[in-house]
Amino acid sequence: MAFVRVPGNETPEGAEEHWLEGRGGVKVRVLTAPATRGPARGSVIVAPGRTEFIEKYFEVIRELQGRGFAVFCIDWRGQGLSGREVENSLKGHFVSFDDPVNDLSTALKLLGDRLPRPYIGLAHSMGGAILLRALQTRRVDLDAAAFSAPMFGIQGLNETGKKYVRFMVSLGLGGTFAPRVEKKWKRENFKKNPVTHDKGRHDRCQGLIAEEPRLALAGPTSGWVAAAAEATEAFRQATSLAHVRIPVLIVSAGEEQLVDNASHDVVAHELPDARHVTIEGAKHEILMETDAIRAQFWGEFDQLAERVVPARV
Repeated sequence: MAFVRVPGNETPEGAEEHWLEGRGGVKVRVLTAPATRGPARGSVIVAPGRTEFIEKYFEVIRELQGRGFAVFCIDWRGQGLSGREVENSLKGHFVSFDDPVNDLSTALKLLGDRLPRPYIGLAHSMGGAILLRALQTRRVDLDAAAFSAPMFGIQGLNETGKKYVRFMVSLGLGGTFAPRVEKKWKRENFKKNPVTHDKGRHDRCQGLIAEEPRLALAGPTSGWVAAAAEATEAFRQATSLAHVRIPVLIVSAGEEQLVDNASHDVVAHELPDARHVTIEGAKHEILMETDAIRAQFWGEFDQLAERVVPARV
C-alpha cells in the first residue's frame, strides 16, 4: 500500500512503509524516513494522537528531517490504516494502553537499524499518554521527550463516567460506543473545529480522509475510555515517574478543549527534569496550528534537542 497522497502534502524524502503484527494478530503500519542532511543527528519517534495517521504528519516529518533527524511514525492499532480490534472500523478502541505501548516497543526493536540514536520522542495528545506509559513501564528507552497537548487527563471525564465505562467493560460491552460520542465520520466544519486556527492545515487533513476513507475514525468505545482512565490515573501515583530522568518538554495549548491541562502540571511536578510551557492562543493540535504558534513549539523542541545532541552548524 503506497502512502495516501493529496496535493500540497509531499511524501517525506526516503520514507518507507513497514508492517508488523501486534497482540491478537493486529497489523500495525509504521513509517521510517532517513535524515536528509548527511549523517543523522539521531532519531525522532513521532507518536500521533487519537484519530490521527502517518500522512497527517508528513509536514512535521519533513521538518524533522531538515533538522538532521531520522524519523519514525506509527498508525496506532485501531486507527489510520492499521488493523482494528472491533468490527466497526469507525470505532476508536483499545483493550489496554499497554497494547499500543507494546506495538511501539516491538516496532522500534525491529527497525532499530534505520533509527540511529539518540532517540527523542515527539508525542501529541493520546500519543503522549502512550509514550509516557512506555517510559513509566520501561518498555521504550528514550534520551528526551517532547509532549504536545498530551492526554495526561481528559476534559470532562468524571468519576461517574469512569464507573459507567468500567461497568460496560465488565459486562463484555467494551466494544460499544461510549456515551455522547460521534458514531459516524463527517467532514469537520473549520469554523467549529476545536483543534486549529489554520484553515490550510485543517483542510489538508480533511482532504486526506476524503481521499482514503479508511483513515476515518469516529468516537471512542467504552473500552477505550476505560483504558484511557486506567493509564492516566497511573501517572498520578506517587513516585511512579521518578525514574524517568530524561529531559522532558510538556507544551500545553492555551485554548485547549479536549485534554485536561491541569494534568500537565501534575505530571511535570512528578518528573525529575521537566519543562512545562503554555502557548497562549493555541488550540489542541499545536503542530497543526498557524505558523506563528508552531514556531513557538519548534523553538522549545530545538532547545530540548540541543540538550541531547548539538545542532549542525
